[in-house]
Amino acid sequence: MDSAEAPHIIFQREGWFHVPRLLDRAKIGALLAATTELERVAAHFERDTLVRRVFFQVQSASGKKGEPAIFPGALRKITSPSSGQPAFDRLRRDPKVLAAVESCGLVAPHCLIDQVNLKLPRVSTGFPYHQDENFLFGDALRRVQQFGGVNLVIALDPADAENGGFEVLGRTHHGALLDTSYDTSTMNAGLFDESRRVLTPLSPGDALLFHPRLAHGSGPNRSERPRRLITLWFGGGALRE
Repeated sequence: MDSAEAPHIIFQREGWFHVPRLLDRAKIGALLAATTELERVAAHFERDTLVRRVFFQVQSASGKKGEPAIFPGALRKITSPSSGQPAFDRLRRDPKVLAAVESCGLVAPHCLIDQVNLKLPRVSTGFPYHQDENFLFGDALRRVQQFGGVNLVIALDPADAENGGFEVLGRTHHGALLDTSYDTSTMNAGLFDESRRVLTPLSPGDALLFHPRLAHGSGPNRSERPRRLITLWFGGGALRE
């Protein structure tokens, strides 16, 4: 969504904002190399596995967490890659990332969660529509509730409708926080207002920022191309004593 309007105005109204070329080619190259190294670590994993604070979630046939991998090393998500690769640790404090988050109205952003979401060619299932705020708890949830939050995805590979590109349901952040199923066969169809559904194609380095209560998801990867996205969740301010 490109507009002459200020990003925070668009973000408040729509719940999301597109930033082309947030990261340059050199940074994307470093993050791709770091992702490849993490994938190498997980090459033989057949179950979800924790390695020195980095959590590897495998891609199962159904897409559900806790089931065996569709083949050894098949990954769906890497949580806390910053604990294993310096490139991801630097990204949490990257000036351009922080500036983009602040442009949406968040003051003193603090990175709460970092992940890589992977969609392998042909076998990766979709992510049903959901709201990220449902997955926060403790200090992270209190920070977002007190000071607000901004989440973002950054494309490492070209992402589009064919390989499971990122979809948002505009303005759903104005509604209630809903209980959602993780049944990949339904995509939680009909649970949210889909009248402002948008799939913005992303090139490597492009970012899409969104409200932690905005419903979003993605389809399966039907292509021969990988689709890897970095996800960062930010909360604002400092918790009150």
